[in-house]
Amino acid sequence: MLVFLHEEYLWMVGLLSLAVFLLYLFSLWRKRLWMKGFGRLELLLKAGRFPGIPQNVIRGLFISAALAGLALVLLGPQWLTQEEQYEKEGLEIVFALDVSLSMLAEDVKPNRLQRAKAEISTLVGELKEDRLGVVVFAGKAFSLLPYLTQDYERIFLRTLSLINESYTRFVPYGTNVGNALLLSLDVFSNKPNEKVLILLTDGEEQIAVRSQVAEAVRLLLEKKHISLYMIGIGDPSVFSRIPHKDSSGKTAGYERDMEGKIIETRPDPSFLTEIAQLTGGKYIHDATGEELKDIFRKAIEEHRKIVGIKTHKVLVDISRHCLGAALVFLSLALLM
Repeated sequence: MLVFLHEEYLWMVGLLSLAVFLLYLFSLWRKRLWMKGFGRLELLLKAGRFPGIPQNVIRGLFISAALAGLALVLLGPQWLTQEEQYEKEGLEIVFALDVSLSMLAEDVKPNRLQRAKAEISTLVGELKEDRLGVVVFAGKAFSLLPYLTQDYERIFLRTLSLINESYTRFVPYGTNVGNALLLSLDVFSNKPNEKVLILLTDGEEQIAVRSQVAEAVRLLLEKKHISLYMIGIGDPSVFSRIPHKDSSGKTAGYERDMEGKIIETRPDPSFLTEIAQLTGGKYIHDATGEELKDIFRKAIEEHRKIVGIKTHKVLVDISRHCLGAALVFLSLALLM
């Protein structure tokens, strides 16, 4: 819908355009009277190849329209539309991130851990009303935040940045998924809103504490409002070595086990798939890390509920269109 900032003067534009058109017709009539004084008007018009009355009337309309377009620019023409904005329920989202030594393998660039952190950070930049938590785990799980937070920049992302390659060497060896699940479930609040648990791991070096896994499965089956996503990362088709970095960050050989053998890692999705099936969750594997952001986004948006709709007005300045139309009408009038 077309609106104007100074709509109270719109009548003046119409009146001015009409006055210009009538003045043009009056001048045309005076011109024809003047030409009659020189003889027969029909012969003069034919000899001089003057435009006929219909052409002159159309030219007058074009001139009036061009003047109206220029005048409308001064009134601040705008195009008004209404947009609907969906209000969506904020979720509780807990990221459980594997920080075991195998996450430093570089089959995913720059490595599994850094790629996972980068994609989580990108996703968080798109969130607004959600409350976030982060749990890290290897042989044992730790919650890095005492409570869920909506302060993404100062709390969540700063905490996430503390998880670096040095961190993986100070946590207990192994990948205890059962402990990670149990601790992550305790991070959620008791509120009845939707909750999403995203556990990301390469599935390597499982410490299968069956009692913990069984307890986690039981709790997940009871808490229907908690949705579990097991995300695997790393190439399961090849064995990858884990670079050992010196103090300057350069690769100085590869990580070795207690017997001095080079450690080779390959993701094993079988155990994670089993847990996802038992709990009604989903297991998704990304061999390259390139699909992580989309996987995270779909996992979250699948459970987001619309709680309301807001409509707001959008005004777009169309002065340049009025000016362009005025120039077109003026060009047509000159060409006739």
